[in-house]
Amino acid sequence: SARTVLKADGIHKSYGKKTVLSGLSFEVERGDRIAIVGQNGQGKTTLAKILLKRLETTAGTVEYGSSLSIGYYAQDQADELEEDATIFEFMELRAPEGMRTRVRSILGAFMFSGEDVEKKIKVLSGGERARLAFAQLLMEPINLLVLDEPTNHLDMDSKEVLKQALMDYEGTLVVVSHDRDFLSELTSKTLELRDNSLHTYLGDINYFLEKRAMDNMRDVAMYQSEKDAKRDSVVEPPNHEVLRDLKKKVGAAEKRVLKIEQEIKNLEVLMYDDGFYKRDDRDEITAKHNGLKVELEQAEADWEALVEQMESA
Repeated sequence: SARTVLKADGIHKSYGKKTVLSGLSFEVERGDRIAIVGQNGQGKTTLAKILLKRLETTAGTVEYGSSLSIGYYAQDQADELEEDATIFEFMELRAPEGMRTRVRSILGAFMFSGEDVEKKIKVLSGGERARLAFAQLLMEPINLLVLDEPTNHLDMDSKEVLKQALMDYEGTLVVVSHDRDFLSELTSKTLELRDNSLHTYLGDINYFLEKRAMDNMRDVAMYQSEKDAKRDSVVEPPNHEVLRDLKKKVGAAEKRVLKIEQEIKNLEVLMYDDGFYKRDDRDEITAKHNGLKVELEQAEADWEALVEQMESA
């Protein structure tokens, strides 16, 4: 690609009266490896979609360099695979010219080898589906790769395989993520969305957390600025009974998320077994796994909504 991959100037995005992004200006240079982090509800996914030309700005512009080929991995990418195809069929049909002879070696790099490549996609675990989606994506001649929360619901092995693949990737990388272990040493620049504005840190996620004097990414997600704190302090006094009730609900919602995550991991232990696709109850286990993934997304959304209610209260 050109040396300047893209240049954002005064990006503003609002939905009705709600401002999500305000006056964002920055450049992405060829070879940059950028992490986008920030408070809940600060528009990280919105910014990613704007950069991908999937969402228009309310104001401001994004200019793109020449010879740019963009790849995108969304949070639900792994859910869009063809259920009845085998792993090998899926990859071979999507292999660009000149890459078909390398399909098996690419699959091998993503932990699919031997008879594994003949498995139907419908029997794969969440982690396996994510690995396959990434394998297909990285088979394309992409020089700008944008990932939106790529590690959501991934098991540890799949996360490590993905990270290694991205460490070897030589193009320009932009990652929206809250996963400290995944981002550690993967990126070299951190963009924080805070109070509708952009703050740049010339280092990886550990450097960013050190500069922000924060211990973990949850602190970042739950951060409340002095401006917000001051604004909240001048509104009517909080109803302590309501707050107490909301705190209990937040705690219960968090426990529910953790419980579902554990149930998913337990099922994936079964699904990763080499003999899983021969089991009589494989369809039942796969259906339960898929149902739990949907349940987890709803549980996480419920938790975030309760957190926002508690912050407002």
